[in-house]
Amino acid sequence: MPATPLCSLPPAHRPLADALALGPALLERARSAAAPWLAASLVDGPAVVLGAAQRAGRVVDLAACAARGAPVLRRATTGTAAFLGGRGVVWTLALPHVAALAPDATARTLLNRNVRGFLRGFARAGAPAHYFGREWISLQHRPAALLGVDAAQDGAVLIEVLAGHDAPLAIPAELAAPDERAVDRWQGKAPAALAEVLPARRSLEELAGVVIEAVAVRAGLPLTDGGGAPELAVERFQPIASPDDPAPPGAGPAVAARVPIGWIEAAALGAPSPPRAWIGGDVLTARWLLEALGQGAAPAPLDAEASPLEGASLADLRALAQRALSAERNSDR
Repeated sequence: MPATPLCSLPPAHRPLADALALGPALLERARSAAAPWLAASLVDGPAVVLGAAQRAGRVVDLAACAARGAPVLRRATTGTAAFLGGRGVVWTLALPHVAALAPDATARTLLNRNVRGFLRGFARAGAPAHYFGREWISLQHRPAALLGVDAAQDGAVLIEVLAGHDAPLAIPAELAAPDERAVDRWQGKAPAALAEVLPARRSLEELAGVVIEAVAVRAGLPLTDGGGAPELAVERFQPIASPDDPAPPGAGPAVAARVPIGWIEAAALGAPSPPRAWIGGDVLTARWLLEALGQGAAPAPLDAEASPLEGASLADLRALAQRALSAERNSDR
């Protein structure tokens, strides 16, 4: 039986909102075709791209971003925020199941296994690349590409890789909220723009294509042109105006806790019965898992392989949800 191909969309210039909307669209294609999909979008900043579960006001100063002319958008994958100060690239990898590219991958080794093709691509483009776990890829020993992940309960997986060509990914201090400035996201290293670590002759378009080819080679799959880009629903990827986004309307005050990746947050949701909480933050995980934990009755078995989970533990997330619910109960007394 011939190998299932890796379907690709050739690198193309896209508005940032369209590039982010590709994630859900390609995930649906991967699910329906039972085949992996990969696209590269060439985008322009300035803009801040938040992880799916990060509360905007805890990460950035929205007024400062507006004054800078840097809209704040949200991607479909969880994890930490990226700043695109000029030109950049977003790679979108959608898998029908966790082992679609790496047969030995599990939910908890998902990034470790699937980042390897990207490392090979960066190296082929002229920048030695390493991944030491969690949320970023190092090029020439400097953080230069950011990872985001989401997974559906049916096993389909979405991975996004973001990199800035003209400016590093770190949110400038003048745009960051105080809690964000308190975190050393880069382990003492200075983040790099792609222009700083790639050969001058290598264009962003060439890099995007080289990485796509390398992912296919690393997986041992034929690469095929997937045809035209899917129709996109971009409404949910428009600029954010509320500092509490994405906490639902009516949520109580957010409480936060430090974890290895940065921060996690929770807020009580009104007065449902049984009580529920919104859970968010910097953690790399599946959005369905955060929702299930917030309901206090997560599906069983919720074991070590149920979902990707990097940067915080299930115990961390459960404890913070309980703290938010307790704070809400105490305020009602």
